[in-house]
Amino acid sequence: MLHFSQDRCSNAARMTKLPASRRRLVKTDAGVLDVLDIGSGQTHAIILITHGLGSLESFQEVAEGLETRFPGKRIIAYSRPGRGRSEGPNRLEPADYLSFEACLTIPAIMRALGLVSADFVAHSDGAAVAMLFACMTPWMVNRIVAIAPQVCADPQYVASTAALRAAQNLPEALERLGATHLDPALAVHYWTMARLALCANPDYVLDRLQKLNAPLLLIQGLKDDLGAPQQMSAISARVPGQMNWVILRQDGHYPQHDSTDVVLDMISGHLKQPVANIRTERLLAHAAI
Repeated sequence: MLHFSQDRCSNAARMTKLPASRRRLVKTDAGVLDVLDIGSGQTHAIILITHGLGSLESFQEVAEGLETRFPGKRIIAYSRPGRGRSEGPNRLEPADYLSFEACLTIPAIMRALGLVSADFVAHSDGAAVAMLFACMTPWMVNRIVAIAPQVCADPQYVASTAALRAAQNLPEALERLGATHLDPALAVHYWTMARLALCANPDYVLDRLQKLNAPLLLIQGLKDDLGAPQQMSAISARVPGQMNWVILRQDGHYPQHDSTDVVLDMISGHLKQPVANIRTERLLAHAAI
């Protein structure tokens, strides 16, 4: 059985109910999506992409932390298709959910919200979505923060995918991940299908990363039991542009909940860096905190 835990702070991501003025259902070309929109009206935003079993509640804590660090900045979090209150794909079920989200969902959200560019903060396989989108539309992406990225099907990824297919009571585990879904079984289905697609084509995302030129910050927990160190090594071998890599010794797969203020400070520092003169540089910095 695949076991999920929220590391040391299982309730850290559970916040008070979102104000109705900030959370809304948005009709897009990719379906109706569940969106948290802070600072609406601006054409540039910070877009938050949760892990595959998350809903926008999973990143509410991060969104509110960024709001205090970037007063007046537009910040978007959303429930990925089939998660939270978002509809599933409004067409035939895609063969590759990560590509569907990168090629259709993200552009649809940006069009619907009037955005022309964005910074991205993404967790787990949400990082794969952000990176694929940045490779396809580099002019729309300024910077990326990838937290505990899951972008390739290494042996540990394949093994955990096989385990989750046999898991019992997986929907009940979602609450421990700070997620709320109208249809937990559907959320699990989309997550499982995305993982199986990557298992069938393990290097699909990695093979596209040579086009990634947005400055990238990778944050991993040393105690991550989902294989993040191997994932990040694979990313570092493929990305040609600027990249910083930070290891948090005491954290697991959810450092944004375990060490919230530390992670928020790192995100803020990365997003405040100028972009214009560093897109063609290669900087790989290893640090341990």
